[in-house]
This record gives sequence, structure tokens and C-alpha cells, in this order.
Amino acid sequence: MKKLVALLSIILLSALPTVSHAAATGSTGEQAPEQRRMLTKDQIRLAQERLQAEGFDPGPTDGVLSSQTETALRQYQQKQGLPVSGALDEATLRDLQLPFPGVGTGGR
Repeated sequence: MKKLVALLSIILLSALPTVSHAAATGSTGEQAPEQRRMLTKDQIRLAQERLQAEGFDPGPTDGVLSSQTETALRQYQQKQGLPVSGALDEATLRDLQLPFPGVGTGGR
């Protein structure tokens, strides 16, 4: 019994940093404010077009990160095995083959 309690304690403690990180980074389903400012309407529109091409309904392709677009992002992220946040984060943009804001698109 003591071994079981010790094992459960270790498992719970190892999950704590993940929960704390999610709360600290804003990955609770909202686009981080600094990232929202970095995304242009064109980048959001391109993401909406890619989501639509993948069979998701992001709403109008107007470059506005609406609740409908966030829902489509969550569905896409879940299908692709990405962290589900509803945000156009770096992993999602990469998976959609779109550049991350602030990163040059020149050749390497």
C-alpha cells in the first residue's frame, strides 16, 4: 500500500509542472495577447483558408480571429495531435505550413 501511495504521489507531482506551464503560458484556449498583436489579418486569413481546405469551418475568411475560427483551430489541433488551445500558436502555424510571426521566410 505504501508503494502504491508513493507511486501515485510521484505521478501526480510529475504532472504538476505541465499544469503550471499551461496556466503560465496562457494555453487555456486564448491567444496570448502579445501573439495576437503579432498576427496580421493576412496571416489569420491564410490560416482560415488552410483550415477550410482541411475540411474545418473557421467562419468567414476575413482575417478576424473569431470564436468560430478558434473552434476550427481546436478541432484541427485535436485531429493533428497538437496541443489543443484554439490559438494560432507556433506548432499550429507550422503544421498548417504557415510562417510564425517575426520569423523571416528567407532561405537557409
